[in-house]
Amino acid sequence: MTGLFTDTIAAVATAPGVGAIAVVRISGPQALEIASRLSGRPQDRFIPRRATLAPVISSDGGVADEALYTYFAAPASYTGEDVIEISCHGGIATVREVLQAVLGAGARAAGPGEFTRRAFLNGRMDLAQAEAVNQLIRARTRTQLAAARQMLAGALSRRLEDAWDRLTAIAAAIEASIDFPEDVDEPDRVELAAALDSLVRSLGESLELARRGRLLSQGIRLAIVGRPNVGKSSLLNLLVGRPRAIVSDIPGTTRDFLEETVEIGGLPVVAIDTAGIRETEDPLEREGTRRALEALDQADVGLVVLDATQGVGPGDLEVLRAAGERAVAVWNKMDLVPVVPDAGGAPGDAVAISALTGEGLEDLQRAILCRLGAGAGYFEEALAASAHQVQLLEEACEALCGAVSSVRSARAIDLAAVEIQRARSRVAGLLGKDVTESLLDAIFGAFCIGK
Repeated sequence: MTGLFTDTIAAVATAPGVGAIAVVRISGPQALEIASRLSGRPQDRFIPRRATLAPVISSDGGVADEALYTYFAAPASYTGEDVIEISCHGGIATVREVLQAVLGAGARAAGPGEFTRRAFLNGRMDLAQAEAVNQLIRARTRTQLAAARQMLAGALSRRLEDAWDRLTAIAAAIEASIDFPEDVDEPDRVELAAALDSLVRSLGESLELARRGRLLSQGIRLAIVGRPNVGKSSLLNLLVGRPRAIVSDIPGTTRDFLEETVEIGGLPVVAIDTAGIRETEDPLEREGTRRALEALDQADVGLVVLDATQGVGPGDLEVLRAAGERAVAVWNKMDLVPVVPDAGGAPGDAVAISALTGEGLEDLQRAILCRLGAGAGYFEEALAASAHQVQLLEEACEALCGAVSSVRSARAIDLAAVEIQRARSRVAGLLGKDVTESLLDAIFGAFCIGK
């Protein structure tokens, strides 16, 4: 599939800013010719997968830098095309001059994700793997990185290719019986339902792993809520590991909310410090309470902080009820009391901590992960899926469930055929077998330039 493009693109492939080295990537049919023109070296001096030291000659004849040229010959390159990577000094002015020299020698500036887009269109990876590249770049934790690597290695693609083959075989058998009823018998409905059930389970497993990966990508929203002065801001500072929120004995210090992303068990967690929840005549505090309850309503976990020196006080039970099944109750200020207070309506599994000394932090982190259902190994097979991929998997599963229902009823087999084709189209979209330019624009437009 190589040879789809007649133009040659270039971009800086390393992060912007000052560094020891920067890489300018060139991809396309004129890559080798541009390298020869820039360096003043004949094309045969560039040997695949070997670095060549040579100058980068700018359009005015001056030397922009002395750099290393590495040649990757098509199709054994990232994009499937001839690729030249110029490793130059990482100063801002140097990188700018080298890129301008490359563009002046015949390349055009690449758009966001255009190198990976070419890799997909040239058959170097399927669409699921191509989307994983962006997840890999954006990974902030080891668990996110592992999930992205699994996608890039084809973990979802293998599952989808198997589903595609099975769906194609089932669709062919049904449609043959519809198109040629005199020659081809309708498939046995019991066997057909069993085959479709197996597919539903298989795609359902993929969907569950994709949802876990989506959870990894988005991060968990953790609302820290409770009455004033129970230690919410101190708890945020403990989770973050630095004094992010102002701590004061004066009730109502926090009027709005603060957000910080922390890592808990390899999972990115957006911890939100909210205003104290209480009845008050102060309009600012009332607004803070409203926003705190709104943050709690939108959170995946509600960390309900209780003051161990006071026990369960007025308003605590209301906050616990508002958090519902998402609640993790926390007895704070355990450095000031000898034992955990009587429950007094608080959950018996409330975690005891001291936000001041850090005592109980690991227990709290385990409780948060437990509330998410994210026990040991929960994310080991997670797939770093995008919202678009999760949606297509959901629609494929929904279509297959509809097909199973039709097959098990007395309805015509044609209805099952329609649902099976709908499922096939969603799997095809995931693999990139049937995609539009606008969809590719949306997917690769989210990439950085240079990848």
